[in-house]
Amino acid sequence: MTTELELKFSISTEAAEQLPALASEIATIVQTDEAKLVNAYFDTKENWFRQHDFGLRTRKKNANYEQTIKLAGKHHGALQMRPEYNLACSGVIPQLAAFPIEVWPEETANKTAIAQLQQSLIKLFSTNFIRKRWLLQLDDNTKVELVFDLGEVIAEGKSQPISEVELELISGEAKHLFIIARYLMRHLAMRTGWLSKAARGYLLYQDQALTLPTTIGNSLLQQITALQQAEACFLQLQSSSALQFIQQALTAVAGSVHNIKALQQWYDVAMALAKMVQDDASVLESKQYNLLLLAISEYLFTNA
Repeated sequence: MTTELELKFSISTEAAEQLPALASEIATIVQTDEAKLVNAYFDTKENWFRQHDFGLRTRKKNANYEQTIKLAGKHHGALQMRPEYNLACSGVIPQLAAFPIEVWPEETANKTAIAQLQQSLIKLFSTNFIRKRWLLQLDDNTKVELVFDLGEVIAEGKSQPISEVELELISGEAKHLFIIARYLMRHLAMRTGWLSKAARGYLLYQDQALTLPTTIGNSLLQQITALQQAEACFLQLQSSSALQFIQQALTAVAGSVHNIKALQQWYDVAMALAKMVQDDASVLESKQYNLLLLAISEYLFTNA
């Protein structure tokens, strides 16, 4: 088992062209490659995997297949952390019995239950994209994988575009993820990602629209989660109610950062964004807004 630790952002293809040049200004590019990744996501009709906050995927890269189970993880603003199991497999259909027994909840950790799950698997959706990858090495030997994915999510005859940049820690100090992301964000238009490819695939497959959170919450983690969910709702629905909720969530975030010494410098920014967003939704694309989210992500991770 490994724990995936990554930052995810949406980015335009034009901006993505500048990634290697900018990355090379703060790190050494020790490896680069490009590959087509064909991914199939599976569940049961009853959404057993979704209900247990599991993700089940197979991936074809070149002529090789890999199967992955991602377990429940944490989401801190831009940062996503999920334990995952990756195994080679012979084809597009996952072979559940190959995963170690500790993957499964207690009631499913037996051959009969796993075999029943295997028989119930159905393919839900695909995410297919070209991945450009740069392996970065920092002065302290920390290694970070920088990738740009360009393609689409496909489900039930419908599709959505994928144009994302990800920074994943391979080894070393996690702080460098934020250092690199902050540097790139100051030079490029990058928008903090909230929905994973899998989450987008489920919504497309189920033909569901996102819903606004019911509460903003009192903790900074609750507030930033509510804010990003509301932002995703606005991007999907363009509703005034989503903008109003975003304004309220930003005001709550401002109140929280004002009481945290490490984040107090962001109070004025958060308050200014809250005042502007109702009349100008483009502030959600601004560097200041996304740098605010990144700073909060780093604080939440560091103080988890």
